[in-house]
Amino acid sequence: MQLKPETFLHRTEGTVAIFAALALPALVGFVAIVGEFGHGLLVKTENQRVADHAAYAAGLAYSSTSQAATMLAVAKNVAALNGISPDDVTAVLTVSPRTPTNQAVKVTIATSHVMLLAPVLKFGQDLPVAATAYAEVSASPSACILALSASGAGVSLSGGTTITAKTCTVASNASVSVPCGTSITAKGITYNSSPPSQGCSGISGSISKKATPDPLAANAGVVSASARARANLSLTGPSAPTVTGGGDIVFGWDQAATKSQAQAAGCTATFNSSKWTMACPSGGTYAFGSLSLAGGINVDFNLAASASTTYRFSGSIINSGATLAFGPGRFNVAKGIRSGGGSTTSFGAGIFNVGRDTTNCGGASAAYSICNTGTAMNFAGPSDFTLSSGIYNNGGSTLTLGGGTTNSFNIGAATDGNAINIGGGATTVFGDALGANSVFQMVGHFYGGGGSCTTIGAAINHDVKGNINAAAGLMLGSGLYAVSGYVAIGANGGGSVSCNGTTVGVSGVDVTLAMAGSQAISGGSCNGFVFCIGGGFDKVTLSAPTAASSPYKNLVLVGPTTSSSAAGASISEGASGTGFGGAFYFPNGPLLMSGGATIGNLAGQCLQIVATQVTLTGGTKVTSSNCFSGAASSAIVTLVQ
Repeated sequence: MQLKPETFLHRTEGTVAIFAALALPALVGFVAIVGEFGHGLLVKTENQRVADHAAYAAGLAYSSTSQAATMLAVAKNVAALNGISPDDVTAVLTVSPRTPTNQAVKVTIATSHVMLLAPVLKFGQDLPVAATAYAEVSASPSACILALSASGAGVSLSGGTTITAKTCTVASNASVSVPCGTSITAKGITYNSSPPSQGCSGISGSISKKATPDPLAANAGVVSASARARANLSLTGPSAPTVTGGGDIVFGWDQAATKSQAQAAGCTATFNSSKWTMACPSGGTYAFGSLSLAGGINVDFNLAASASTTYRFSGSIINSGATLAFGPGRFNVAKGIRSGGGSTTSFGAGIFNVGRDTTNCGGASAAYSICNTGTAMNFAGPSDFTLSSGIYNNGGSTLTLGGGTTNSFNIGAATDGNAINIGGGATTVFGDALGANSVFQMVGHFYGGGGSCTTIGAAINHDVKGNINAAAGLMLGSGLYAVSGYVAIGANGGGSVSCNGTTVGVSGVDVTLAMAGSQAISGGSCNGFVFCIGGGFDKVTLSAPTAASSPYKNLVLVGPTTSSSAAGASISEGASGTGFGGAFYFPNGPLLMSGGATIGNLAGQCLQIVATQVTLTGGTKVTSSNCFSGAASSAIVTLVQ
């Protein structure tokens, strides 16, 4: 049968086969191109794997050598071992994309994948395949609590105690014991004997085994402070002035006698009602024996004198119950300055060279150079004090020594061994000693009785041959306190008091206490230690210097650095509100905390504890952070992108 042409054109049989035949080459081409691009993705994945390995290895190399050339060489070697040309690899040091304060090694691998069919479709012959990896290099957290001893308890907790050190590690060169009811929360915990004992999973942080060296053994500030504390053992106290001649002067009701005594010394005395006014020509030297006041008599002693006027007393200055006021000048007093009753005694700014009284100071049962049992005694300033036999300020009395910033103190010991003895409830203020020729030197002990308030001024160095024993408020001016013996805070009771409207136990800013440990504390919970905060004594806040220029930056407490029977530290029950800013360093003795004591680092500062052993018992709590990095701290290398 013959078909008509128009009929043929409308027939559809075989159409699909025709279109399939026409489309098949294109489909095959697209499948091939997809395969080529897919293989390119596989190459990219492989390049990324190699870049990750290369970045991590290069990061380790840089952390060990700090050499960019070594870092690059390691990255290229890793690439070569994985079949990638070293020419296709770069490695540079840059800012970490995760932590802007850290560095990162950035490795880039850039290769080309050859395309066979893509050029037909105008895609080009080479497909760039790049991969980038970042390995962050950050400092390993060093130990902010470290038990140095390779034997014994190491770091030991019991009875509900806690250590919090979220930014650093807790390390022991021996063991770590964290029984049920106690906890350590830290960046890491290291040990160097048997694995840590933790009965109820009280450790939060990674655990590893390694030895941790002393991070402060060669610290220049430690070496200097310790050497000065030891050197103070050889200090000698000042001698009493040698004064001879001069007659006694008694300001009493017998006007003729007093006027005659004043004239014998080259001065004049006038009397009005119950008050004597003494006048001596300025700039001269005037000799007396002893000076005393009769009951009910007040004295103004040469108030208008110049500072160069010199007074020589071969005896004592005694005020038994009135008002005695001296002008400025130079005072050489062979046998002490003593006040009593309700007296008020004042001196203008001057130079005071005072020997030992011949009478024991009331309340002290010892003879001193300055004995204040009256209402108040005041020395204006700036003044220079050379006191052969110390200072006693009785309970309830007020004593001010110096003003301004350029005072100087050279204080020897009384017959009871104390250079400064503060009675219960007394208020005592020492001016700053920051002049070019200023010193603050005590050859004898400091004792602050319960309820007293003592302010010691700032000085570059506070040199003490003896011990510091505080039972009440003690405010320390800035500087180094180099103590040959021990520092006891509340060893025999006592606690914080109100000083100038602020409740204070012991406080100090920009302060470093260094103890040589020539003597241990005796008795009570502080027995045998070189530093102690006794039971119930609160509000102890001491912070180290933080200025980069300070030789004692971040050092707040430095214990004996040579072998000594007095080497450890103890903080006992109830010592709440206690904060330290800086390193707490006792390389030859343990730190023992007991009975609910709490210490932490002050706001914005660190608290690092280094001792032979660290033992916490009975609900004590420590919050710590790092002040100094240890020599063994290594870098942490982490892939971050």
